[in-house]
Amino acid sequence: MQRLVLAGTGFMAETHVPQWQRMDDVSVEAVVSPSGPEPFLDRHGLDAAAYTDTATACEESDADAVDVCTPTHTHADVVDAAADNGLAIFCEKPLARSLDEAAAIRDTVREAGVQIMVGHVLRYFPQYAAAKREVDAGAVGGPGVARARRLSPFPEWGSANWFADSDKSGGVFLDLAIHDLDYLRWVWGDVDRVFARRTGDGARQHGTVTLRFANGATGYVEASWAQPDSRELTTSLEFAGDEGVVAVDSEDARPYREFTGDGATVESPVAEDGYYRELAHFVDCLENGTAPDVGIDEAVAAMRLSLAARQSATSGTPVAPEEVDA
Repeated sequence: MQRLVLAGTGFMAETHVPQWQRMDDVSVEAVVSPSGPEPFLDRHGLDAAAYTDTATACEESDADAVDVCTPTHTHADVVDAAADNGLAIFCEKPLARSLDEAAAIRDTVREAGVQIMVGHVLRYFPQYAAAKREVDAGAVGGPGVARARRLSPFPEWGSANWFADSDKSGGVFLDLAIHDLDYLRWVWGDVDRVFARRTGDGARQHGTVTLRFANGATGYVEASWAQPDSRELTTSLEFAGDEGVVAVDSEDARPYREFTGDGATVESPVAEDGYYRELAHFVDCLENGTAPDVGIDEAVAAMRLSLAARQSATSGTPVAPEEVDA
């Protein structure tokens, strides 16, 4: 049984808890929120201790790991509290607001000798995992062009509107585009140069990123927080090469349905949410003492692409990821 401290009660904690509750070998022992997590506990029917600070929760609970679902700029402090108590860490992306903070997290985790996984969940969504398998198997032939879009209303759910504060969230490139930047790098490898443009500021940003991969391919990522509030998140993905195209489009997706004798429909018994697959992988790593698919090095590489895009959008010039130093 893996016992958890859940740090945070916002949108990502709301997303994670139903997945933890599906796992027979996981127990949420404590939940932390500075304003008090009691409403969250009641809403999810959790029999867990309530805390207002992570350090105390880590010290007093009989936990094995901490699930970090707090705002980006607070990750380092939460990781410190977990590592000081010898607890493994699952940390939502991005790992940190800056490369300096990410380096501090790396040092903390290594000195404590604890396991850490970073939540780049796109790798675990079945359709994205399938697209990588197809590309790896040669379905598109030689790499040519990759395109990814992620269009969303502004995340109003952030406490004290922290997403709109670039010093805290990193803006649309670090918080949103990082999903697709990480994924494209995972599929087609290292990126030599990044060129980006951004319109809007604060809450209503829309950005585009052009990538030049080391293998000669070109990538395009579009990320938006400027969509109407009535519009749901929409995503699309395409890999094109000299022998074919692999594409995924959220607006074309059809949910699985099974018709029973009485006409009812039920969800596929084998359907697994990407968040479930991701968190289950973390638990498997804890139980077997294996390294997670997405550790600090992979998370920092994704951060470099996002921060390079921020730097390029400000300077108006291409930026190499290795040129980013903060």
